[in-house]
Amino acid sequence: MAKITLFGLAGTGTSSMGKILAKRLGYTFMSTGNIFRAKAESLGLSLHQFEELCNENPEHDRALDQEVKNFGENNNNFVIESRLAWYFIPDSTKIKLHCDFPERIGRVAKRDAVTIEEAEKLTTARESFGAQRYKEFYNISDFAPDSAFDISIDTTTTPIEKVAERILNYLEKGVGRSI
Repeated sequence: MAKITLFGLAGTGTSSMGKILAKRLGYTFMSTGNIFRAKAESLGLSLHQFEELCNENPEHDRALDQEVKNFGENNNNFVIESRLAWYFIPDSTKIKLHCDFPERIGRVAKRDAVTIEEAEKLTTARESFGAQRYKEFYNISDFAPDSAFDISIDTTTTPIEKVAERILNYLEKGVGRSI
């Protein structure tokens, strides 16, 4: 039985990686980013507007955090992509994906069909909002310390399939700290 948590800022490849890993392992895949986007859409808000709402009224964030925690406590054989799943599911294998900022922004711009400037503005705002909430709610000032993760992989120039191979090899061997 395995619990795998994936952390990465926007554009690092966590959603793509989570889907690949879940499929190859035959696990359930959960993305809090997708849940967050769906909630924004259900309220008729853009992602940025929903982020602002969460800053004013944290009930949505706290509900999502509780959902992640409960999911981790009550399930096995899953991959979850989330900024704080590593924190809420301490008995998981914790994987961190990181990527150079310009590359991340280019990926976000392409994914969201916006300009580089718009992607940078929205991504920076989302990450700032998130960092503020993590500090306020959980007293986490560094929400992605390398020491919290079992492995860390730079996805800047590494193709997604190669990243998947590295993670699967790590899971099979259960060794290594930084790839």
